[in-house]
Amino acid sequence: PAVIKMVKDVFAHNDAHVRKKALMALHRFMSTSPEAVTDCMDQFKRSLTDRDPSVMSAGLNGLFELAKANPRSYAGLVPSLVSILKQVIEHRLPRDYDYHKMPAPWLQIKLLKILASLGHANQKASEEMY
Repeated sequence: PAVIKMVKDVFAHNDAHVRKKALMALHRFMSTSPEAVTDCMDQFKRSLTDRDPSVMSAGLNGLFELAKANPRSYAGLVPSLVSILKQVIEHRLPRDYDYHKMPAPWLQIKLLKILASLGHANQKASEEMY
């Protein structure tokens, strides 16, 4: 994609909405032309530590695709993903993410799907989830 350079430049933007849209664009690029964005895959990992939950949530979609394709490469993220899941369950996200008093259900589902793909046929990763 011709705009990949511009997308890379906005990952450090101050506005969370811009960072989220950059991750969404990267996810789309990854699905259409994976070889063009191989040097950007770490952005999905870095999004897990973003201070804004919407950016972290957008990064989970790309991370899910990556973990599905190559679970062994992302097995080291299990403790971080479990920690994020605990934060969600303990209502530590803003109330905007609640749905009928359920804390971020779509985020919980995505996290569980990623953990399932990482724990499949990997005993060590499965044990880290408990």
